[in-house]
Amino acid sequence: MIIDIYNNLIKKRKLTLMYLLSAIVATYFASWLPDFENLIGIEGARISSVVSFGALNGFLLGPFWGAIASFAGIMGHVIIRDQSPDMFHLLTPFFVAMASVVTGLCISKREKAAMVLFSILILGWYITPIGRELFYWPWFHILVLGGFILFHHKYRNRTGNVYTFAFLLFTTLIAILADHLAGSITAAILFDIPPQMFASVVTIYPIERITLAFAAAAIVYLLIIALQSTLMESETFQDKVEHKKRDELFSYVDDVKDLIDKENSK
Repeated sequence: MIIDIYNNLIKKRKLTLMYLLSAIVATYFASWLPDFENLIGIEGARISSVVSFGALNGFLLGPFWGAIASFAGIMGHVIIRDQSPDMFHLLTPFFVAMASVVTGLCISKREKAAMVLFSILILGWYITPIGRELFYWPWFHILVLGGFILFHHKYRNRTGNVYTFAFLLFTTLIAILADHLAGSITAAILFDIPPQMFASVVTIYPIERITLAFAAAAIVYLLIIALQSTLMESETFQDKVEHKKRDELFSYVDDVKDLIDKENSK
């Protein structure tokens, strides 16, 4: 499977300071991009693209360095934007870093650890008073977790572009929902938010998260397909080289054989 090859490249690649700094800078500048508002005909829908970079960092750098890049990039934004940020904004970089951890674990074939982390967050919602009151609020998180468990159990060894993209989409969606749930739990603890505010977005947040997940999954999918094409072209070129060497060898053997036959005929 091409994801296995991609995973091996991440493990074997010598990570330099330049790679990490590039990811931090990209995440920092992405955090200043304007949010998308009132999309898909839903009044009040607001989508911030920065969490997608958190998922991308995990894919590209792994769970450890990806989380560091996401945390540093977002923390830089928080400090520069507000000289005295509140507790929630200071914790925001941890949420995005969590998305990096989830995608990093999944791309490195540690999906069970990512599912356990996500399950703990879902249980954490029910620890809060508002979580027990709005027990139905994380319905989409639970649905996605169940779908990913089923996909992992039945199709993890399948090959093909469709299964590759489905894996990336599930992985990115869980990562972005982990960021979303961690932020919601923190907001419920720190602020006196009425339950009606959470209930009002119970059908909106799934569309927001799917949009973000699809964008991040599509980028990584294109990178993997490009890698696959490069490897295939490399293999084709190598086959041509080997074929050329065999032809030259056979030609050399024939020439030597002709010389031997001529010598014997004298």
